[in-house]
Amino acid sequence: MELKGGSSTVRRASGDWSSSSGTLSSTCTPSGSPSYSDSGRGFHLPSIFSMLELDVEERAKKLRHMKLLVEEFSSGNVSERWLSELDVGWLLHLPDGDASARRLFISRQLQHLVRNWITALRQVEESVFAYFDGQAREDDIFSASLQPDVTGFAGFVEATLLKMLPFVDAVVALKIIHPGSGERATDGVEAVEKLQALIDVRDALSTASEELQFCPHSSLGHVETTRIIDEMSDLLSSNLGKLDTVIWDTTDEIRTGIMALAEDNGPRGSPGIHRVTQFVISYIKLLDSKHVLMSRIAYEAAQRRTYVPDIQSIGPLDSLIMEAFSGLEDKLVSLSQSLPCDSLGFLFLINNSYFVWQQLHQMFGMEFPMAILNRKIDDYIQSYLQASWGPVVSCLYYDPRPLRLGRYSPLPLFESEFQKIYNAQRLWKVPDPELRTRLRNAIIKKLTSGFRKFLDEYKSVTTPRITPQKLEEMLQDLFEG
Repeated sequence: MELKGGSSTVRRASGDWSSSSGTLSSTCTPSGSPSYSDSGRGFHLPSIFSMLELDVEERAKKLRHMKLLVEEFSSGNVSERWLSELDVGWLLHLPDGDASARRLFISRQLQHLVRNWITALRQVEESVFAYFDGQAREDDIFSASLQPDVTGFAGFVEATLLKMLPFVDAVVALKIIHPGSGERATDGVEAVEKLQALIDVRDALSTASEELQFCPHSSLGHVETTRIIDEMSDLLSSNLGKLDTVIWDTTDEIRTGIMALAEDNGPRGSPGIHRVTQFVISYIKLLDSKHVLMSRIAYEAAQRRTYVPDIQSIGPLDSLIMEAFSGLEDKLVSLSQSLPCDSLGFLFLINNSYFVWQQLHQMFGMEFPMAILNRKIDDYIQSYLQASWGPVVSCLYYDPRPLRLGRYSPLPLFESEFQKIYNAQRLWKVPDPELRTRLRNAIIKKLTSGFRKFLDEYKSVTTPRITPQKLEEMLQDLFEG
């Protein structure tokens, strides 16, 4: 299957991977209009074409405002006012202070700042499009009197972009904190959060650079317009290679660090969803959601031999995902063994494995490993039932006085053992409602079937203090946490 996107093209079939140059794949239709295809989406116009939907008065208002900003810039004022209007005035203060203060400011609100920055970049792009669209129009309202001159406008936009681009370096410089490392959150950001930010920033730069090529061209100033647009596009794309490198470095750091995660930060007696599980799942889902870009980056890493996939029969990115999944499974088994009893360990494996299955079972290419995981969950449930409730059922068939005369009833021992296990596990946590119901029903079936059989056999000589109905009601309270 061939996957195409705005930034790469990857062929995915039996481990055969190829990469494009990393630029927009565009062609020229017979009418001379550019077009491109994106797998799953087909041809579409860039969102900057939404500017055409503005009415004449609104377009004129925007252009007048832009002309005022350019005139202020030409008078010696830098683009602070526009950056503030774009809600990214904080960019002006990034160079201030030391590097640690800058990292602290960004790490505390990384995703919020990235969203603001991307929105601002989109608005800059739309303004460029509106300007050149006005240049290409012949109606009077978009005459030269309404437009800033080309040279002044180009200088203004370039100055604005040069104020925005240092944010890319600031994100690149963020320190990674691994779950369970003991480092303070203020020292950096989690690896997946940084990887997400890097990819989002790269996507924004790549998209803006590519979509600028769709700007209308004036018939009178075609050469000059083309030159300015190309320079703006090149400025935006100048960081893409660096971002690709850092994206891979961050991905590789996560890959090599998965098995070292949380060595000193075990479950601490809780069978709930471990932070390592959440971390690895968010990493896998991020790789999958950015499959086109990450396929190319992983492929290029494999070509450079900086990454040697464990599974050679599939593509490098698919191998990367499978390695993370396998590493997580091994880590969960290791963590379960640190818990104080087998019952808690099996419940930990059930909770975390079920969470993994929920998150990944619909992912393309994960059908077979998810089927295996589903069988493992069944095995974990059976092991939990045997470790926790098997000894309770066995009380019904255990007579400590086989040589004594008279009738001995094992019911008191059964009831005592049941109460002990029930009290110990009643507040254990199973967060997923469906899994919680499934476990309760399995326990009820295991206990009540043997209990009812025993009562039917000895109903003439024994009366239980806890009836099967009462036992079932009590078990419905398990695992609420």
